Amino acid sequence: MQNNLIKAGLIWLALVFSNPLFANSPLKPDPQITPGEVLTTDTNRICTRGYAKSVRAVPSSTKRMVYRLYGIKNRNPGEYEVDHLISLELGGANSIQNLWPQSFLTMPLNAHVKDTLENKLHELICSGRINVHQAQQEIAADWTLAYEKYVGPLPGPAENRHALSTPASDEPAESEGGKHASITGNCPQEAPVKVSKRGIYHLKSDPNYSHTKAIDCFPSAEAAEASGFRAPKDHENH
Repeated sequence: MQNNLIKAGLIWLALVFSNPLFANSPLKPDPQITPGEVLTTDTNRICTRGYAKSVRAVPSSTKRMVYRLYGIKNRNPGEYEVDHLISLELGGANSIQNLWPQSFLTMPLNAHVKDTLENKLHELICSGRINVHQAQQEIAADWTLAYEKYVGPLPGPAENRHALSTPASDEPAESEGGKHASITGNCPQEAPVKVSKRGIYHLKSDPNYSHTKAIDCFPSAEAAEASGFRAPKDHENH
């Protein structure tokens, strides 16, 4: 019986890792499914504060389709975000050709690490140090190579822990997810809303706030809800 279970497990692992969708997800998107798509190349629009929030519009039905395309049938709340390959703050579109499921939890590379690259490229575009077309093309082609070029070496476990607790700049641009939670599970003052691994967000007024270990942080309840997280039910606060 035990040998049969072991054999079944090995077959399952072989099927998973031989599937190109699993091989590309969640660290990199499948270029056949997600080649990237641009909404605008207007630097003035991209660099206007609040631009990304003003154009963010991905319905739940589209997000569900993205998960289906990548073969992700089961996921825990807060495990993934449906990420824009070319992020909105770099002029990316909300179309399904620009969306893919990226994990918050894989180590050392995950959605938080890509957020750091997006913030850096936004900064370079808005300071005139890189052309918006180039930034869009490079992040769409291979975001990990773009990270090495514009941010530095890809983080290992120790560097990644530092990246999760340190913003990319003194005033980071809007990113696809929330602001980074520290390794202790606390949130920065500018983004105090905590999101738990159950996919529930907690305000400072919530009784469970102080002992909730955040996996992500948001500036407001509205921002957390826009990213797919929910408020606690009454019985969850007692």
